[in-house]
Amino acid sequence: MSALGGLNKTPNGVVIGLVQLQLPTVSTPDDLSRQTQRIVAMTAKARRNMPTMDLVVFPEYALHGLSMDINPVIMCSLDGPEVAAFKQACADNHILGLLLDNGAERRRLSV
Repeated sequence: MSALGGLNKTPNGVVIGLVQLQLPTVSTPDDLSRQTQRIVAMTAKARRNMPTMDLVVFPEYALHGLSMDINPVIMCSLDGPEVAAFKQACADNHILGLLLDNGAERRRLSV
């Protein structure tokens, strides 16, 4: 967005998309897989709907929900399939992504 409030990318500007979504309830591996696919789809949708977007940012809890459950079968890791799917979605859609994760490693992932 330019200083004048437009949606046109300025020279040397960066367009950032901040995702707001309904908090998921994740209590099983299937729930986690469905939420992963939702994030993958939203990454592609962000690119389709705004081709000038450079970075899409998903909030903490977007993947795992606000669950305090530390069951290892629903914890995410940087080398896990959920992160791999997000990385691939970013690569496929030529967009940078930031997923603030509250999984087992409690780190930020940017791809």
